[in-house]
Amino acid sequence: MNVIDAAYNVVHDYPGGAESLGPRVEKNPTTLSHEVAEVGTAKLGLKTAVKLTAFTKDYRILEAFAAQCGRMVLPMPEVLASDGDECLKSLGEVLRESGEVVRELTGSLEDGNISDNEYGRIAKECGHLVSAATNLLAAVRARNAAGKPASAKGGVA
Repeated sequence: MNVIDAAYNVVHDYPGGAESLGPRVEKNPTTLSHEVAEVGTAKLGLKTAVKLTAFTKDYRILEAFAAQCGRMVLPMPEVLASDGDECLKSLGEVLRESGEVVRELTGSLEDGNISDNEYGRIAKECGHLVSAATNLLAAVRARNAAGKPASAKGGVA
């Protein structure tokens, strides 16, 4: 699906369509309807697309944009705990390192070969990913242990 089709569907699938959604994203309903239908010279702006996505929590515009650019989007975990949550920090690091592995590998594959230098960079990024995954597992283990009663931890209740 292209971005404009996605935007049209986001607006028209919203309960009440452009009439209801327009004022919620600070847009005249008729203008919004024209922008997503590409009527005349009307064009949907990036700020409006972001407002539509954020307000409706409908990610089709974002996903279509990413797909048209050969990318994908992953949801970020909602932070329910404090900013010092080691599980979420570790998960973020795993995702970042995964992206680095993908970047190195896909860049190396562009010419159909993987040189010794490229292999070394890929191996280095894989090592960082393994390290990040190990740290994530340690944070999860600590969270698991913290949730157990003292008697289950080998201590005295």
